[in-house]
Amino acid sequence: MTRTLPGVIADILHYKGVEVEEKDGEFLDVLLPEPLSKTLNIPEYARLSFSFEKIGEGITDASYESSFFASIKGLFKEKGFAGASIPSSTFNLEKIAKGVDEKIDLRNATFRLEKTEVSNIPYLLAFFKYIAISDEKNEGILPFLLNCMNLSTMVIEDCGFLRSLEKEEEPQISEDCLVKMLLGGWTAATYIIPERLKDFRNSLERRLNRDIKRVYEYYENLKKEAERAIERKQAQQEDVEKLQNKLTIIETERGLKVSDLISQYGLSIHIEPLVAITINILTPVFWINIKRRLSERVFPFSYNPIFKQFDPLPCESCFNPSDGYYVCDDNCHIICGRCFKSCPSCGKQYCPVCHKICPRCKTIKENEKKIH
Repeated sequence: MTRTLPGVIADILHYKGVEVEEKDGEFLDVLLPEPLSKTLNIPEYARLSFSFEKIGEGITDASYESSFFASIKGLFKEKGFAGASIPSSTFNLEKIAKGVDEKIDLRNATFRLEKTEVSNIPYLLAFFKYIAISDEKNEGILPFLLNCMNLSTMVIEDCGFLRSLEKEEEPQISEDCLVKMLLGGWTAATYIIPERLKDFRNSLERRLNRDIKRVYEYYENLKKEAERAIERKQAQQEDVEKLQNKLTIIETERGLKVSDLISQYGLSIHIEPLVAITINILTPVFWINIKRRLSERVFPFSYNPIFKQFDPLPCESCFNPSDGYYVCDDNCHIICGRCFKSCPSCGKQYCPVCHKICPRCKTIKENEKKIH
């Protein structure tokens, strides 16, 4: 499930040292230090409501369109970024290494473990806000944990670990790495969010089909009336021509009505990063040598100390892997089955990281999409 706005706000406020208590499943009671109170422009003790209907005297509006929500970015330095670290753990590297073979399944390549080390790796916890607009609006927040070393991307359902973070003065990560990780998270979000909006999209489709059916029935009745009138007035050529023109107008109007409905129920999804926290974590890294035909590449595979599991291998095209992993011939890029497909025109399989269009016939892949 996509994280709820109250849950995300509670986690962020906890991270900033705010006392937060949920009330009646509808409100958050918060106790803020004076500096944070000024930053968020709310009293030091405040009750936050995330529903417009629940706003009243002494209650602060904290919905997506509120001034409070907009002020959350003010809690983080320089464009919504903050730095943190997490207490180090001890690892049984030999035991963890036994799971590497089980967790890596390359359909068309082989690999071997070359070396193991423990490194201080920066992760990025990024909260992406999305707005899906059609005849209705659907909003939400999707948190990602991204590994800076290999761009592995993981959707986070529970951000409770924020309470164990230790703040750092400056994010220990380069600007280039931040941009790469945010781009990877945004790319993954363009796949994940439409999938999570499946019920919303199905509802739009049902209502669109219902309304189109009504339009067709209405204009079909108008056509039948005109056709019956034509049959009655076969002897009067002038009237027949007028009725035939009316039939043409009916067909045109029906097409315009259907086009209007398709536009009305069309879905536009806007995605943007809200805030991000860089987290330095002492992490076991297993360097694997991937071999595909005559090519090979050394790649870092990491064990996540926060969730006590391996970070998933990334798909270096969509960052939201699906349907297994493949390795490309040219540069040993790791590509998921959804992205590593044959060209619809000539049938050649090619890597979308190496080639944006089919190198044989210059055709763009069918599954490329645009979400603003």
